[in-house]
Amino acid sequence: MDADVIVVGAGPAGATAAYWLARYGRRVLLLDEQEFPRHKTCGDAVGAPAVRLLGEMGVLHRLQKEHREPLRIRGTRVRVHRRWRTFTHEAGDCGLTVPRIVLDDAVRAQAVSAGAEMLPRTRAVRLLRDKDVVVGVEVSQSGRGSQLLAPVVVVACGAASDALLPPPSGTGTATGRGHAVRGYVSGLTGLTDMLEIHMPVTTPAGHGHPPAYGWVFPTGPSTANVGVGVLGAWPGGDPGSLWDTFVRALRDTDPRCTHLRQDTAREAAPLRFDFVPERCTAPGVLVVGDAAGMVSPFTGHGIGPAMESGRLAATAIHSRLRPGPSAPPDLAGYVRSLRNSYVGHFEDGDRSARRHLMVWRTLHSTFEGERPLFALGRKALLFPDGCSELHMTRVLDDATCVLGASAPRLRADLLAVSEVLLDAVRTDWPFLGRITAMGRGVPTVPLRPALFTLLAGRLVAPGPHPAAAVLAAASVELGCLAALAGLSITEGTRDADAPRARTAANWGNMLALMVGDFLLGKANELAARTGTEVSRIVAHALATATEGRIRQLRHAHNPHLTTTERVAILTEQTATLFALPCELGALLAGATPAEVTALSAYGRHLGLAFQLTEEARSATGRPTRLGTTLASDLASGTFGVPVLHVLHLNSSVSTHLRTVLTRRPLDDRHVRTVIRLVEEGRGDTAARDLANRHAHQARAALRHFAPGPVRHTMERLVGHTLNPPPGSA
Repeated sequence: MDADVIVVGAGPAGATAAYWLARYGRRVLLLDEQEFPRHKTCGDAVGAPAVRLLGEMGVLHRLQKEHREPLRIRGTRVRVHRRWRTFTHEAGDCGLTVPRIVLDDAVRAQAVSAGAEMLPRTRAVRLLRDKDVVVGVEVSQSGRGSQLLAPVVVVACGAASDALLPPPSGTGTATGRGHAVRGYVSGLTGLTDMLEIHMPVTTPAGHGHPPAYGWVFPTGPSTANVGVGVLGAWPGGDPGSLWDTFVRALRDTDPRCTHLRQDTAREAAPLRFDFVPERCTAPGVLVVGDAAGMVSPFTGHGIGPAMESGRLAATAIHSRLRPGPSAPPDLAGYVRSLRNSYVGHFEDGDRSARRHLMVWRTLHSTFEGERPLFALGRKALLFPDGCSELHMTRVLDDATCVLGASAPRLRADLLAVSEVLLDAVRTDWPFLGRITAMGRGVPTVPLRPALFTLLAGRLVAPGPHPAAAVLAAASVELGCLAALAGLSITEGTRDADAPRARTAANWGNMLALMVGDFLLGKANELAARTGTEVSRIVAHALATATEGRIRQLRHAHNPHLTTTERVAILTEQTATLFALPCELGALLAGATPAEVTALSAYGRHLGLAFQLTEEARSATGRPTRLGTTLASDLASGTFGVPVLHVLHLNSSVSTHLRTVLTRRPLDDRHVRTVIRLVEEGRGDTAARDLANRHAHQARAALRHFAPGPVRHTMERLVGHTLNPPPGSA
């Protein structure tokens, strides 16, 4: 053998794999058909996760030592139909813009310094096979052919690497293709430390063309990398005309770009977003980065996932590669790592192409919406590498500090639940994988419905959970996510002068209904696999939650609704979904009827305490942990306990509030008035007092059980619900 591992392609993905393999002590050959440094058609933007990887590898130090300081990026601004949204990095994180001629050479040099042997101007012609096992690569160097042998080959030679990819393994054909075109410009003013994404980008004709986006990534005070990405085959095969259209639009509509000058010729490169984890490995070979289709179809983002896939590949190879002649190493761990980390990031083959186009349109239509499904989906789609903890239950918050010594074990159980969730959603709605799953790289334990299933079972019977408990927990999670989808349905506008608003509501409601129905069906399917009784309980609970949602819609904009009636609605709609996981956990652990009743009561009162706390937060102008705001609630006619408390006061405050709530539509000024009136009438205090009473009842329900670590943890979760940590929303 010429090496332990041959890596074909010395871009970020291949060089990262070579670096980590060399660090592990493996003999690595790193091949590339070009001499470095070399240009690469790309947006030059490096996200915060990739910056962290560069720091771990020592590449940041190399960049600062050998090249000028890269431009630090604080976040991204997204423009959709002339509306802007800003997404900033977490505190302490930053992105970079650095030319690929600089970045790629620095990562490659770091791999070589770690011990990898670099072979430039070496073109890989084909994979060598012994029967069905890859055993090396046939290469061409200066026109001379030769063979290089190794137990494992890593394919990292970019989007145009079909000849070196493993044959399909029954998972469908790779059809996700597109193009990117970029050029460097100068003469700009007003650039900041933010990347910019523009959606959609269209030609004057626009009809029959695939969806496209544009970008403006600053490279200096007055210079930028400007480009467009196209999701599909462009008519005539040359998307360069779209780049010209985008640049003209920037000059005509953006005052910062009035004097924009094109400094370089525009260049095109292929994109592939056909990522399917099972197609990324075969006996003796792994595929990483762009070659694996790991590019976001919404922003073109790919450097971070490319580097992370290189590291995952190196870890999988090192853990399984044995010295001496042996069977090919089992590389299935790489597939599992990709599934856990990246399913839902990218287009999942043509099986979901139509749905992705629908999601694209919905993203445009609901860009300003704050409903849970849209807020979660927006970030999961646009910034997948920045939402590794942005799942359905991340909206609640991190419970690690409450769980204490039991956190690692519970986290492992939640990962098992996430495996079931991914299997349930990834084929039909892959983007939901980013919302439902908990990645293995996440060190925290999110406060999610499955956690209560696990805790309730452990309170009744300490020890390993039965397999049915994992299925039941996943069923509950899908049911709760379906409820969140239901909360995203909005009342369509009746304003004849607002056709775009009606269209937005229709697209958003269509997505929410389809996703909600799909998730309910999957929840019932998983419940049925655990047995008739579990299926009955889950179906009854989800039906009750739906009835609560219907009651809420029936009382929309009703100022005469009493706080008692509001709590009854919350008991059905929200508290039921807290009681359900507790009841199932107890039942599957063999609890007595009295124990099941006690844990169900615990969950119900905890759910009410949670929802009332959220309504108090909303009434003071803060977003809730479910992603809603007072403005969005009032727009849909949802009057929470704080508002209803003030409405039923016999005072001028109540009269004033009633008058304001009759306005249609309510603008920001009206919402601020509602917040002030609720504060004057102490509506938020009334909601918190009621939440505290239900919290007391939740703790009382636990007295049915003997004191111990699990009971103490569940008691602390009550306090955690009433007093969430800062920033949890």
